[in-house]
Amino acid sequence: MARQIRQLDELMDGALTERFNREMERVLANVFDPNTNPKAKRQIQIIIDVAPNERRDAAVLRVDVKTKTAPPVAIEQTVFLHMDDAGNVTASEITREVPGQIGMDGSEQPIPSVIEFGRVDQTQK
Repeated sequence: MARQIRQLDELMDGALTERFNREMERVLANVFDPNTNPKAKRQIQIIIDVAPNERRDAAVLRVDVKTKTAPPVAIEQTVFLHMDDAGNVTASEITREVPGQIGMDGSEQPIPSVIEFGRVDQTQK
């Protein structure tokens, strides 16, 4: 049975609207992602291809919905590097909290994590 298309949300039994709604949710979630640039533009594209046949009495509709979201921003942290007499290297992360300080909720601030890299061969220069 043929049905005349009068509105965009009727196209493909509502599949286009459903896909648009899903992509809009993705875009809005990306806007609120604290790991992305808040001022970066996001985009939703609806692409409708119409490919008529030779007689022009029928056409194939192809619908695609594409989204461009903001990528995660790079993060940066300063670390203290230390090499002991044996050539073992460690890195300690700098934090705003003072290790051992008691917070307002009564919890103690942890000691910053230390990453050990192992022995560095100092003969290679």
